[in-house]
Amino acid sequence: MSRRFSPPGSWRETVLFGGPDPNGSSMHESAKGAKPLMVNEQPTISAPSDSGRFAKDSAPIRLHTVRIWFPHNGVQLMEDIKRKGLEDVVFDAIALQGIGAQHQAQDDHGIRHEAFLVDLAVLEVGISRVLGKYGITKFVPLSGDDPIILQQPVEDLDSKKALCYQHLHSKFLQEYAKRCKLGKVLGYEIHEVLKDWYKERLEDICNRFKKLGYC
Repeated sequence: MSRRFSPPGSWRETVLFGGPDPNGSSMHESAKGAKPLMVNEQPTISAPSDSGRFAKDSAPIRLHTVRIWFPHNGVQLMEDIKRKGLEDVVFDAIALQGIGAQHQAQDDHGIRHEAFLVDLAVLEVGISRVLGKYGITKFVPLSGDDPIILQQPVEDLDSKKALCYQHLHSKFLQEYAKRCKLGKVLGYEIHEVLKDWYKERLEDICNRFKKLGYC
């Protein structure tokens, strides 16, 4: 089979070391002419109310990826997370509707809406709360039964996976670059815990891509 896919580039080169971002300008170029900003570490949404545990706990804090179906119910994603009281455990949310896969989902009032997939960065202690509010998906993310993979417009499963991984890699790079730029403008730095989540997510996608032989 002809391998027509190009492997995702190194996320470190693209984001951390000032390589070109998906919009065509480098991180360094976006900062040209800008005045130095006071940097205060904070996560993309907000720090948990008991964020002091980051320094007190001996075990390292790690964010886990939880994939949910989010309904088109007229409420913004971040606003819905706050309404459900999850802002203390959800650090970020990546909407995947541009990549594909939608279905009918029922909201808290029993009304059915079109729903799209979202990847959430969640503290381990909050995973059960998130799943309790949004429900458990009936598939394993990035597996052969992942709806995003299955709907890719190619024939065989490996090619579907490869195309999906490319789209996901680009999506996460774009979202990370947006948050870095926003942080520079507003004068804060993304929390190291969230940076680690992006790093792990991108490396996992790259490793899956390489295992398919697309190198």
